[in-house]
Order: sequence, then C-alpha cells, then structure tokens
Amino acid sequence: MRRKLLRNLDKLAGRPIALAALACNRVFRPRLHKPPAGPGPDGRPKRILAIKMVGLGDTILMLTALRRLRQRFPDAAITALVTPLSSGIVAGQPSVDEVFVYDALLWLNLIPGFVRLMRMVRKRRFDCVIDFEQHFLMTAVLAWLTGAGRRIGFRYNGSLRGRLFTDPVDLDPERHMVDNYMRLLAPLGITSDPVDTLVGIAVSPEDEAKVSSWLEAHGVTGDDVLVGLHAGSGPRAIHRRWDKERFAEIIRRMTTGLGVKVVLTGTAREGGLIREIIALAGNGAALDASGQFEPKQLAALARRCRLFISNDTGAMHIAAAVGTPTIGLFGPETPRRYAPIGKQNVSMYKPLHCSPCVAVHRGEARECDNPGCIAMITVEDVWAEVTRYDLASRRE
Repeated sequence: MRRKLLRNLDKLAGRPIALAALACNRVFRPRLHKPPAGPGPDGRPKRILAIKMVGLGDTILMLTALRRLRQRFPDAAITALVTPLSSGIVAGQPSVDEVFVYDALLWLNLIPGFVRLMRMVRKRRFDCVIDFEQHFLMTAVLAWLTGAGRRIGFRYNGSLRGRLFTDPVDLDPERHMVDNYMRLLAPLGITSDPVDTLVGIAVSPEDEAKVSSWLEAHGVTGDDVLVGLHAGSGPRAIHRRWDKERFAEIIRRMTTGLGVKVVLTGTAREGGLIREIIALAGNGAALDASGQFEPKQLAALARRCRLFISNDTGAMHIAAAVGTPTIGLFGPETPRRYAPIGKQNVSMYKPLHCSPCVAVHRGEARECDNPGCIAMITVEDVWAEVTRYDLASRRE
C-alpha cells in the first residue's frame, strides 16, 4: 500500500516539481549547475553517485553495471543511494565505496529526510550521477539537484524525466533490465554485450556462519542436497504468487521421491503462508526460514542450495547472482525483462492476452484479483524442470 501511495505521490507532485526544476535550470543555470570540481584533465569522473531507490531485485541487477563502472574508472569514488532493504546487499561490494540509505516509505521522514539527503549529496559535489530508476520523477529531480555536471538516466517515449539529465538514455522495454542498466554506461564510453552472468553478492564470514549454524540446528548436513523455495512475493505483489497447494505438491515430490531437504525462505510477514505450505506438504516436509535471514544471508543460504525455485521477486535474483540453478515463476511480469540471469536457469511463463500487466517503466503495477497467467503453470510443468537437475545424486 505504501509503495502504491509513493507511486501516486510521485505522479502528482513529481511533475510540477520537475517542471519547476527545468524552469530554474533555464533561469539560474550558471549559479545552480556550475560543474563541480572533480573530473580530471581527461574528463574521467572522480565522484560517482548511483541511485536505486526501489526494488531489491533491480538493485541486484544494478550491481553488474557498477562492477563495469569500477573496472572502467578504478580510481573513482562510487557511492550508492539505496533503500534500507537493499543496503545490506550493496554494502561490502568491491565496486561500491560508500552507501547512502534513504527510506522513502517512512512517511514521517519523507520530506525532511529528502531535504537532508539533498544537502548531503550536494555537499559531496558529485561530478557524475547515474539514476537507475525507470520512471520516478523525484529521483531525476534529485539527480538534477546534486549539481553534477554529468547526469545520466532513463527516459521512455520522451518522458519529462529525461529532460533533467544531461545524457538521457532511452529505455527499451523489450530488453532485459540488466542490459538496460548496462546501456546507462554508454555515455561514459562503456559498452557491453548482453549479460549472461550476474556479479556475485559479497557475503561476510559472519553471514555464512549464521546460515551454517541455522542449518546445522535444523538437521541439515553438508552431505544433504538442499533446495530453496521462495513462495512469497512481498505485500505489494501477491498476484505474482504461484498456488500454495502446487508448491506443497512439489515439496512432497522432492522430499519423498528425490530424498532432498527443502527450506522455504521469506520475510516474517510471510511466515503464515510458509507454515501453511509446509502443513499442506505434510508434517516435517520442509524447513521454515521465514524472517530468519537478511538479504545477504539469504544469498549465503542460496549458495548452499542445489536448486532454488521462486516466484518473480528479489529472492530469485539473489539465487541467480550467487550461481545457484534457479527456476523463476512468472505471471504479471514477463521474463523477457526479468528472467533469472544464467545459462542454467529457467523461466516459466504462460502469457494471456492481457500479459504482461506490469510496466515498471511506465509506473504501472496493476493488482490483479484473478492472476490466471501464473495459474496456468502446472505442477507437471515445474516438476519436468526440477527433474532436469539430477537432485537425487548426493554431494561429492
């Protein structure tokens, strides 16, 4: 609900604010947008800000672009502006020097927090800002407010936000988002072939130890074949969830027929759903890890799995990023844009005439009461893919 309100607020308030910024840009440009000190004599950026305020999965996809940015400009200071949910994933990445955190969903902090954030980023005197958001006007305004001489971001169909960037990049909704993110680097002279492998997620020894301790406490040894399953999708995307009875049937087949152990991941708020699926699958058929792990710890857990099955959500991209074979279940969104990256990964999708009904690049995320698209994926469809991974063999 809060994300929907944020989208609506951006639509209502973002346009007049963006227009005011453009008017100020014409009148006061010499004073407000004097290029800050920083770029060297060769024009290479020295202080770069990457903005990604919504979407854990999108943040994971952005990491591949940030690594390429680091490779191209090894001496630049790269700062990432992200949400509290994504901050743990970004912190510790070799390509990021500093992380700013802003919670746009905390309404009491929305305006005063934005003002503090604006002051902070202007004080840093970034010479290059890359806005990885697809449609939000306010992140484009923030990029403009930094005073950076180089501002790069998406536009779609000549959208207003593109006028706030020095280097607008046309977003292609027919391409995977990781490739669209790579296209944002083109104004800096960085080109790339289509991405087939994501940058891995840096996991600390402490995160590894917590996961190992939890698994050991729940009877999982190093010899067990572990399968991760993510049946949730966050409170704003319930229509992306595959049927819980079908998840339960897949669990029964894997545990009884293949002898593997299954762990269900999710937030604490998804605990009820997870416990219901476990009950449907049969007593003791799977482990409940709801609310146990932060995103980076989920990465450590996914790395321990032989296979990861997930709805179209951030957990799916986490598993793909750590190299675990992943089966992604799609309905409202299309895998053309958000498939789990990796040659060993599979996307299951049976579109209807109304599919896809999610268009993030236009700020559209419809809440379907009867998501028949994802319901068209059967147990036999998923089981046929599961059996391709030879889960019955034990770890060497």
